[in-house]
Amino acid sequence: MAERRAYYVVLALVLLAIMVVGLIVEDGEAVRTSRRTRTRTITSTTTTQYSDTFPAVNPLILGTCPPEVHDRYYVVGPDGRKYRTWHPITVPIDPRDPSKGTCTFAHEHGDNPRQGRFRDLPPFGYAAKVAGMVEEIAAHAGFKVFYKPMSGNGLGNEAEWRIVVHQGTAGARRLVQSFHSIQIDVVDSAGRVTRVSLMAPTGELNPKCGPRVGDRIIPDEECVGRGLFYEVWYFAVRVGTGQVNGARFFAAPGIAVYNPMTYMKMGDLSRVYPISEVVEGLSCGDPMSFFLGNMRAVEHPDFGWGNPGPSQFWTDAFGGEVSGSCDNTRCIRQTVPAGYHAWFDDDSVFDWPWIDLPLGAPGGN
Repeated sequence: MAERRAYYVVLALVLLAIMVVGLIVEDGEAVRTSRRTRTRTITSTTTTQYSDTFPAVNPLILGTCPPEVHDRYYVVGPDGRKYRTWHPITVPIDPRDPSKGTCTFAHEHGDNPRQGRFRDLPPFGYAAKVAGMVEEIAAHAGFKVFYKPMSGNGLGNEAEWRIVVHQGTAGARRLVQSFHSIQIDVVDSAGRVTRVSLMAPTGELNPKCGPRVGDRIIPDEECVGRGLFYEVWYFAVRVGTGQVNGARFFAAPGIAVYNPMTYMKMGDLSRVYPISEVVEGLSCGDPMSFFLGNMRAVEHPDFGWGNPGPSQFWTDAFGGEVSGSCDNTRCIRQTVPAGYHAWFDDDSVFDWPWIDLPLGAPGGN
């Protein structure tokens, strides 16, 4: 009996030990699981949340920069949504740690918009969102900024100007899409402020060699064979008709590109072809190529104002006046100086030669 009791005591102790070890293992696994869960939660909260106004971009245009560096450059638009905006070509990888060095994007957005009297950053694609044309926002590399300082008497074309447009020369969509976003900001020597934004038409596709006012001119196969690579889009900017609030603003800037990346072939609007392959034997976007789509100018900048009504008013995304109240998600608040009537016609190049756009950013322009 004593031996049997001893056996059961030993067996009980063994079972108790197994239970204790099991509890320890279970607790340890619970701790590890808890840690893993917390780690996943932290990771998910630090991942960029993309949207139709702040989409992920094509990795090819990021150059040597990781996505999180590019994601630093954004603004909140008038509608409260997050939009990408202008950034330099070469930027610090971590502004808080200079030892990490810099990286360089494989696209550029033209002039720094924060110059002179302009201190804000433009929300790239805000007008496109209001218009329901968010596919433009995804083509991020096409947003370009032009800045011209005040000169002469500071009026009309000699005022301080900033123009933001969407115009790319790498893709085929430009062959069939006439409407693109444009923002025009003006401050003249009299202190008058103009700020308009809309989706404006760029005319009918015109695959011709050389300039022809009023069309969206894109080089075709014949042009490339003749060494004529000029591309220009004439934006027809019409903000207000004077019928609702009295306000009207007119502009007809031609946005020219002297080294477009691709050309078209007649009869096929579904694809484009790299000019660099034909002329230089280089692949599209090669840093050694001349055809990087980054030599631009604003040509024939005709502008007109006429506003007997209030300086601020609502329009739809295409510049048509809206009667009554609206909001920044459905309409765009425009600013045209009240009591100002003027017309300026200039058939010369706005600012020769390229309005100081930075050169050397390969690809995606």
